Amino acid sequence: MVLDHNPSISPWIMSEAIEPPRGLVIAAGGWIIFSSFASLGFQFPLHLSPSSLTPAIRMLLLTCVVGMMIAWPLVRLCQIPRDRMILRTTFDMLTLAFMWQMIVWPLRLATPWPIERTLLLDLFVVAYLVGCAGMLAAVSSMQSSLARGCAMIVCILLTVGLQIPLALFGFTNLGFTNVFLENIFQGSVPMLLSIMNSPTSLPESREWESLVACAICNVSLFCVGATLGAITATQSVSQANQVASGRRAI
Repeated sequence: MVLDHNPSISPWIMSEAIEPPRGLVIAAGGWIIFSSFASLGFQFPLHLSPSSLTPAIRMLLLTCVVGMMIAWPLVRLCQIPRDRMILRTTFDMLTLAFMWQMIVWPLRLATPWPIERTLLLDLFVVAYLVGCAGMLAAVSSMQSSLARGCAMIVCILLTVGLQIPLALFGFTNLGFTNVFLENIFQGSVPMLLSIMNSPTSLPESREWESLVACAICNVSLFCVGATLGAITATQSVSQANQVASGRRAI
């Protein structure tokens, strides 16, 4: 008996060339343009100066971070699983990280931020973006709505942090003195606001230590997520092959 083409199985057993994420680039570009006008209140200031542009630049960077860490995962988690999702997620992450560089460094010329503080801001956001990519890689091959919903919740917590949700339950004074524990509860947006509140000063050693701890946590999250996603994808391919073999026997 000839095996019928099953669209639910073919994405797992057929391999196709991965195209560049053109749709992601177009969507991210549109997000940046709209955020630029929205941060300026849809009108340019009368006198262009670092003092007049810095608030708008802060709002633009925050909006871009929300787009990378909430809008992008939300769109990806609403799509059906495809082949080589871990590689596709990595391409998306690298594309967003590259576009983030094109936003941060040119805008530094219109702010009083020193290079060291801009670099600290840049690396923090990239580190949290890697963590979000790890969550997407973990569940991208799963069709479970519960798993995808949990991954989206983790991405939101990586963005806003755990301090706000814990404060709703009355846990206001966590009192963490360890850098690693502090970064587990710190999100990208609160960290970004903290860095931008001291625009003219050089970063302290504690801030660099926080960056290292944040990078270790998020890179570990990406490695664990990619490993889990690879295991899930392998099991899905094995199940698809078993179904195909059963149909041939019939």
